[in-house]
Amino acid sequence: MPSDHGTPVATAIQQAPTPTLLPPELPSPTQPASPTPRREATAESAISASPGPRATLPATWTAMPDSAQFWTATPEAESTATATAPSERGFATWTPSPTATRAQPTVSLRYDMLREPIAPPTTAPLSPRISAASAFQYVVPPGQLFAIDDIHLTGGVRLFASNPADSGSYLYTDQNGILRFRAPGAAGAVEISSSPFHPGYSMGIERLEQNKHRVAELDWSADGRKFSFRIDTPACLDTSGAGVWFWQPEAHPAHGHSFQVIRDCAHAGYRPCGFVNPSSARHWKTLAVDWSPIPGDARLLLTLRLPDEDRNALAIARAVADPSYANDAPPMLRYDYGHWDLDAQHIIVSGRRPDGRVVIAQVNAALAEERVILDGAALGIWLQDAARLPTGEVVALGRPSNSGNGALALYNQQGQRISAFVGDAAPDQVRWLPDRSGLVLTVSGRQILLQTETGAMLDASRLVRNPQFSQADSAPPAIPAAVIRGSLYYPGQQLRVLVRALNLRESPSRSAEILATLLWGDYVAVFAGPYDTEGDRWWQVQTAQNGFGWVAGSISGSPTIGPA
Repeated sequence: MPSDHGTPVATAIQQAPTPTLLPPELPSPTQPASPTPRREATAESAISASPGPRATLPATWTAMPDSAQFWTATPEAESTATATAPSERGFATWTPSPTATRAQPTVSLRYDMLREPIAPPTTAPLSPRISAASAFQYVVPPGQLFAIDDIHLTGGVRLFASNPADSGSYLYTDQNGILRFRAPGAAGAVEISSSPFHPGYSMGIERLEQNKHRVAELDWSADGRKFSFRIDTPACLDTSGAGVWFWQPEAHPAHGHSFQVIRDCAHAGYRPCGFVNPSSARHWKTLAVDWSPIPGDARLLLTLRLPDEDRNALAIARAVADPSYANDAPPMLRYDYGHWDLDAQHIIVSGRRPDGRVVIAQVNAALAEERVILDGAALGIWLQDAARLPTGEVVALGRPSNSGNGALALYNQQGQRISAFVGDAAPDQVRWLPDRSGLVLTVSGRQILLQTETGAMLDASRLVRNPQFSQADSAPPAIPAAVIRGSLYYPGQQLRVLVRALNLRESPSRSAEILATLLWGDYVAVFAGPYDTEGDRWWQVQTAQNGFGWVAGSISGSPTIGPA
């Protein structure tokens, strides 16, 4: 116990009950006068916090290896220790004086997750090509210039998709969701007037919420001859056109250029429900469209939401010039996410499969003959939006959880996380770039481009307001997945919390979710870092309770963690 002068005096321990580690006593704060002023948020309060009540557990002691550090007490005398050469594990070894000892509780390291030190991450150039434009949603109002290479639009832009076979041909919607099309060789873009639209359709539509045929997604066939558009009807409007349509250059004698692929039947009372024959679900709504990557292939992979089952499903449809084709809903297979494999003979599926187990798997084009690539359920990892890269590797978004209710990061097909977590919440939408070089995640209203090769991220907030796809942007260095070589700490090093309370966060940011609050004297082990952002230096650590997260290593220049 501390003496009156604040100097600890060691005492002998004989058959003592298991001790409890306590922080140094702090003076009781003076009670403020009523009313109590509200504490303003500061950089310090974002990193540290007043500790709340912590569950009281009986202390347990674990025998430490010879190379670990521990404390020794002797009766009425100072403890002595002699440092020897580092052990094979790289820890300093201490030879205590011969007396009764007790080891402080430390972190039981997850050696299976510990990695060798890595080189410092480098700044990655991000140069979105015009083909990537279809992955974003824009906020360009009428009168403001939308410029991509030689394309200049001034009527307002919400969605844009360049023809993969002719960069001078494109689709776009204005801020009211009106679809316009510039055909190959045409002088300019014109409003689509074929079904479900009609000549002069946009007259009188002044807001997005007034457009019953609001276009929410644009996609091209691989050969650039056809395109699809998904209609998401606003609430309280006529839903007869809701679903997916496609356009072809050849006009049908009686029905023009456009035909419906699937009619949505989102809930009871939805108008299309009255003239479509369901297949294996009562209600569904289309979420995304993925054309086959093979030129000339008319197959579309549809991702559907099944509200009655609170899950997604997949379906294969075809772009057929038949006005009655959409009268029958296609078969729906219970996989949450799917994207065409490179050969278009298979599909990479992820999320929950029909039995609810979370996997990454490959199925054939009939959504059968499953071959599991990664069993996420066995590893305790949620996985979604998996796709095969041109290198042949399969990657997915995921998180250590049994659901996707939280920020996601990029994982490889071995189940290893290879990027930082994106944002501070689950994405509202995910779109792959056509060349699979990245994904665009919409998180809390922000669109973030995540590169698959480097894990670098670009906040596209400026890009979607002032698109310049021919101009390169620079992304900050990727968050390290291990300890950077030559850093202050080494992988697995045991540290202690040096402040009264320290927030453990899901990612290295003051705005990230707080996973736990560490108290003075708690042990942590270093797993990755450092990562400098927002004026702080962050480290990924493992706690004694086997939790993982990020902590700021200092507050106003004073360290918050240090060697035990």
